[in-house]
Amino acid sequence: MKRHNLALRRRTRISQKLPEQLEESLESFYRFVIRLKIKNSIEMCNIFNMDETPVWFDMAGNFTINQKGEKTVHIRGTGNENNRFTVVLTCAADGTKLPPICIFKGKQMPRGEKAPPGVIVWFQESGWMNADLMKHYVSYLNQIRMSSGQSRLPAMMVYDSFRGHLEESVKQKFKENHVELAVIPGGLTSICQPLDVAINKPFKDNLRREWYHWMNNGGAGYTPAGNLRRAKISEVCGWVKRSWNNVSEEIIIRAFKKCGISNALDGTEDDEIYKEIDEVLDEIQNEMDNDVEEEMEIIDLNDS
Repeated sequence: MKRHNLALRRRTRISQKLPEQLEESLESFYRFVIRLKIKNSIEMCNIFNMDETPVWFDMAGNFTINQKGEKTVHIRGTGNENNRFTVVLTCAADGTKLPPICIFKGKQMPRGEKAPPGVIVWFQESGWMNADLMKHYVSYLNQIRMSSGQSRLPAMMVYDSFRGHLEESVKQKFKENHVELAVIPGGLTSICQPLDVAINKPFKDNLRREWYHWMNNGGAGYTPAGNLRRAKISEVCGWVKRSWNNVSEEIIIRAFKKCGISNALDGTEDDEIYKEIDEVLDEIQNEMDNDVEEEMEIIDLNDS
């Protein structure tokens, strides 16, 4: 490759040419966001993005380090790599992070367990967001805005076109609480949603680091049959809280600008879209990779 002056390059979705229909949708979405900002004089602290992301109780990943030549390599886990829950993250264009919400399967917290302060825990049959929980979410958002004296001020919520977001009862409740909706058109979340573009990844990296640290410290011990126990809900909530706390305000502020949501109306910040944040993310990723390598212990299942 060097001889032919070639280099291995990673393809990114952002560099791909959008189909004409999506280009029109993107322009229409940006015009709508600008109109909302001008009409309502919305402050940065009241421009929100929320997103639901699945999280698994086991986060071992698909790669490990092992001696060359071995055909089978085991990656240690608790057997819960298919057992998931949902984390709902919300942030504002000024870098504010709202307390994370964890949605677990079931009806209530297991006996003797308690979620750490700063994490909201909900239960739902499938462990996923639906229209009923979305209405709870609107109340949750309004309570936070009331506590900061912002509940009567106009706000904007940017989110994707997930079915539960679009129920009329949900949209009406947002309206009653002075929140305008900017729904991202299908196919554009990888461009227009700050959490999806630049925030979820460092959050998930932090979560994986928490899991490795927990595993290296013995996890939750063993069952009578000798299997590793799954992490408790209270422990997992602690991982989520610390992982979210460790996402910097700077990343969030730049993510909103990168997505064209919070840029100055006079056009002076338009060059911020898709600029600089990749360097910041690369720095954070390098730090995370180094920390994980130091903390991660590779253990063969046959030795446990």
